[in-house]
Amino acid sequence: MTLRHYLILMGIGTLISFGAVLLILTMVNPEQTSIAVFAVFYASVFLAVTGAVSIIGFTLRVLLLKKQLFLSKEVAVSFRQAVLVAALVIGALLLQSHNLFSWWTGLLMMLAMSVFEAFFISTRTERST
Repeated sequence: MTLRHYLILMGIGTLISFGAVLLILTMVNPEQTSIAVFAVFYASVFLAVTGAVSIIGFTLRVLLLKKQLFLSKEVAVSFRQAVLVAALVIGALLLQSHNLFSWWTGLLMMLAMSVFEAFFISTRTERST
């Protein structure tokens, strides 16, 4: 798959996911729905955030940081970081839905995601040496 195809498919998938989120937000009453609809909502939010952050992150890496040598590595890094950001967003939404989210839980979640990212960076560095 070429980079262009990847970006087009990721963009289409992201738009479909945002459409699903918008559809659920406008058409579903959260007080009268089943757990399955909530699962689809959270999955759609996860996919939408992952796609958007991945595309934006890749674009910023290439345009602003001028990283043009190994674009496949930049795609992988931006996708991994997008999944971490999406997990952070979903975790925050789930905690907020149970009235458990506060600034310090958000800070702890960001710290945990930073530790995960540091772990991935350190394992990549060890493999390349």
